[in-house]
Amino acid sequence: MIIRPELPDPDAFALSLYAAVLDGRSIASALLPLARRLGTSTHAVHLMRFAHGTPRDSRSEGSPNTAPEVMAEYGRFWIRHDPWAQAAAQAPDGVLNMARVVAPDLFRLTPIWNEWAAPRDGAFNCMAALVHAPGGIVGGVAFHRSVRAEAFSRIEEEMLRPYYAAMRRALVAEARLAAAGWEQVRALRAGFAALRQGVMLLDRHRRIIVTNPAMEMMVAEDDGLSFVPDGGLSSFDPQARQALARGVGAAILALDGKVKMMPDAAGLTLPRRSGASPWLVQVLPLRGLEALGMPEGFTGVMVLVTDDEQRPRPRAPLLRQAFGLTAAEGALAAALAAGKTVAEHAQARRIAVATARSQLTAIRRKTGCRRQAELTALLARLTG
Repeated sequence: MIIRPELPDPDAFALSLYAAVLDGRSIASALLPLARRLGTSTHAVHLMRFAHGTPRDSRSEGSPNTAPEVMAEYGRFWIRHDPWAQAAAQAPDGVLNMARVVAPDLFRLTPIWNEWAAPRDGAFNCMAALVHAPGGIVGGVAFHRSVRAEAFSRIEEEMLRPYYAAMRRALVAEARLAAAGWEQVRALRAGFAALRQGVMLLDRHRRIIVTNPAMEMMVAEDDGLSFVPDGGLSSFDPQARQALARGVGAAILALDGKVKMMPDAAGLTLPRRSGASPWLVQVLPLRGLEALGMPEGFTGVMVLVTDDEQRPRPRAPLLRQAFGLTAAEGALAAALAAGKTVAEHAQARRIAVATARSQLTAIRRKTGCRRQAELTALLARLTG
């Protein structure tokens, strides 16, 4: 026999929800006592936008044992394939056992169950508190149980009803706050969408504010990068992971003026599982993004990731103009920037290797680089 904790006092439960909204904390964490009493495996808070009855996007947060990247993946893709989300758009406000609108036998046949939820022993049974808000937003608190657990009963639906009013108020408040936030994020994504570089904005608590499509594609390649709840971006390599965390930490300190100059960790490379050229990463402190639609006084961190395999290499005319090189020196510098050796360049140009080395000496002198490694690093920072 499973002994569950007592149901929380409805008034105390309401106050904890309102405090979470006012403090900008997770509503999902405030729901934890109720979720435990209901014997859930997970629970989540969703704000879903619909257009003509079709899910457009979602802002979701899960219970403490649900990784943020799981919720992010749901919002980016699976919401449009979720029969529960589609049913929520048509259902009236109130408490609803999803088994009554999506039969479990039919749910077993859906891609979201077979390709996403089942492999991670995810939600199979769902009981939700639904709220419709202005702007086509449907708010929902969803309590889940795994396929191995009992389905939710009408008795448990009745147990949830005394808490519905408080959840409704909290969800409506979240929806009003999110309405502006969605437009801000939409504007940011639109501004960053054209960039080939991966872009991620973090707030000063290392929480992800927005990522652009290029960043999401880089992570989706599963070639060394991943999203994480603490720090936004991570690497499979422990040393690279630590260097990235130091870079983000240094940028946050720079926001408060605690460091005068960004340390070397602000520019780093992250290895790729495939062995291809590493990801090139820059971490920058940012202030005053009001012009981009961020809240007034926003400060945060921008993480830029460049795929070195796709990065435009500096061309000879740019290098000649930048450093006062001759035509021959500019051609050699462009070849080095493209990863070629001095000998390979000499063979391609049909000149003696000694001639190419003499040109290299002139390039180092004009650029102020004492060693070829310094010159290569300098050229790696240039594009065009």
